[in-house]
Amino acid sequence: MRTTVTFLLAWASLGVTAQVITADEAVRIAVEQNYGIKLARLDARRAELLNTAGNAGMLPNVDAVGQYAVDNSSTKQTFFSGEVRERDNADQRVLDAAVQLNWTVFDGLAMFAAKDRLEALELIGQTQLRQQIEATTYDVLSTYYRLVQLRKAIDVQREGVRISRARVSIAEAGKRIGTASGLAVVQAQLDLSTDSAAVLDLVVQDAVSSARLNTLLGRDPSTPVAVAPEVPAAAPMDLVQLQQAARQTNSTVQQARQQQIAADLSVKELRGALLPRIDIFGNYGYTRSTSAVGILQSNQSLGPDYGARISIPLFRGLQANRALEVAKLSREQAAIATQQVERNLEESILNAWTSFTTAQQRVALEDGNLAGARTQVDVALESYRLGAITSVGLRDVQLGLIAAEQRMLIARYEAKIGELQLKWLASTLL
Repeated sequence: MRTTVTFLLAWASLGVTAQVITADEAVRIAVEQNYGIKLARLDARRAELLNTAGNAGMLPNVDAVGQYAVDNSSTKQTFFSGEVRERDNADQRVLDAAVQLNWTVFDGLAMFAAKDRLEALELIGQTQLRQQIEATTYDVLSTYYRLVQLRKAIDVQREGVRISRARVSIAEAGKRIGTASGLAVVQAQLDLSTDSAAVLDLVVQDAVSSARLNTLLGRDPSTPVAVAPEVPAAAPMDLVQLQQAARQTNSTVQQARQQQIAADLSVKELRGALLPRIDIFGNYGYTRSTSAVGILQSNQSLGPDYGARISIPLFRGLQANRALEVAKLSREQAAIATQQVERNLEESILNAWTSFTTAQQRVALEDGNLAGARTQVDVALESYRLGAITSVGLRDVQLGLIAAEQRMLIARYEAKIGELQLKWLASTLL
């Protein structure tokens, strides 16, 4: 028993020494330090960097190239005049350098579809970041309020321990004066031990929730956590407004729609590969060649050349056609997935609304029960002191109070969680 009390006091001292953190502060810390949000932010940044005209193929390519080649082949040349020139290891050297430009000016409008697709992917990256922030915010707030509820539950259970300890004192006093038996004392001590064990169970849950909250905040899991004393009452909600907001701004629905747009743009991009392609090119180069045998001893050129080329795809093993058909299937899948996400969202809102309204009704119900249970315990404890009721009757009243307190705490917590779920689905949590 001494070990139990020592452990509880040590754990309680953590909450005293730790600085109280509000729910809003916890969310702010998580947005800055949570590892999942950091990774999602980097993914969004990567999609932003990839969204350029160059990646879409809209800009020209400019290269500087150079080559120096030496040929020492044996050469034999026979001319129509009958002259024969023959030489072993005839030295031939070529120096070639140029700046080359190639610019695709038409590719079936595929480059414009590619640019739009990159913009869609950037939006998807931003939406995924928002999803991660919303999900983390919900996890932080639900864990935070769970911790508040557990701290209150521990206080309630400790009040039960106080009542049990008073009952032990009354039973021991009754035994000394002969109004109570030793069995009553033993039973009171057993009930005290049971209540103390229940406190320990709640303390373990408190430790787990504290470690979870610290992890979500990107902190050492062993960091002491002090939270607000009460779970705030759930805010009033309107189902119609929630449904309208969810259809317009829910991040999961937005991402599904963006994926559908990206799939449609992929079809346009691949369709452009079936059309003619026009490139313009221009080079500015320097070439010098020398030869130990032949008509020319040296040849040198310097200057530009330019022009245009057109390529018309005729047959490529039907690869482009197959890729286009696959892209159309992906587009159809994206459209179906969007409809599925929208229906799932409607179902989730209705389920969350049912849970929220039920929890609100339970809060009102348990609030009335709790006041009566507290009065009943005070009366029962005094009656037990006077010998008007048995220990069993007092125990029943005591357990009824603890159960009423715990039901109230759970109802308030579930109502708050229902509010958070509805706000999350409507994308109004942030």
